[in-house]
Amino acid sequence: MRPLFYISVFTAVGLAANINAWAQFHDFEVSLPPAARALCHVTRFPQGWAFPRFDKQVGQRLFFGSPNSDYEFLVEGILGAKFLVAGFTEFVGTNYYTNNRYEIDLSDATAPVLAVGRKVWDAAAVVPLARKSGFPPGTTVPNEKRLEFHGFQFNRTGDIWAQPSGDASRLSPDQAWLVLQSRERESESRPTKVFFDFFNADTGQKLFVIEGSFSSINGGDPDGGVLGKTGWLTERYFICAAWKNHRSLSRL
Repeated sequence: MRPLFYISVFTAVGLAANINAWAQFHDFEVSLPPAARALCHVTRFPQGWAFPRFDKQVGQRLFFGSPNSDYEFLVEGILGAKFLVAGFTEFVGTNYYTNNRYEIDLSDATAPVLAVGRKVWDAAAVVPLARKSGFPPGTTVPNEKRLEFHGFQFNRTGDIWAQPSGDASRLSPDQAWLVLQSRERESESRPTKVFFDFFNADTGQKLFVIEGSFSSINGGDPDGGVLGKTGWLTERYFICAAWKNHRSLSRL
């Protein structure tokens, strides 16, 4: 029986020679419980990401992995398990993309990550990440509050919700799967634990919880650095960026 959805963690093994990335200051890693291992794998980009150093208008220094950075996914032809992926940073209304791009198979952990050229990338169609929350957007979720959806009450593992409310949960486009995002309170002496609670939204059944560890040396927090960057790629793939040396991506 094929899994109903997958989790993907994107990770870079290291930095390419011409990268200057925020991942030098932030670190995020995940640990997988046995129940999640059949569904989740880490996609590593062996050559890392090559990124422009400056924007073309005013010469502003650019960083891949900043709060304005993200991944973009495209598909060639019929939508399936294979996607093209690149990274970008938005600056003053312009998206500056990584110089390299890859093809990945999100349903096969053994599939190789392949480099693709600009011609293939330009001919493909964008598949947007869905970042819909079960909470109303633009607010702060009280920590005593539970998420009510489909007649069920869902609660998180961490001490506090991810904030703002739009990042406290991720609902799949078909509304069949729900992920609650939370974390423990920050401590100066150790990394901050973050949590992803996976539920079947139709039955209320909790499937498993995935725990991650976030650390920063420049005052960053996991809300903007990790939890705000997750999303559903179609209804089958939950994507999380694991910024360990900025060379990987996880499909959870």
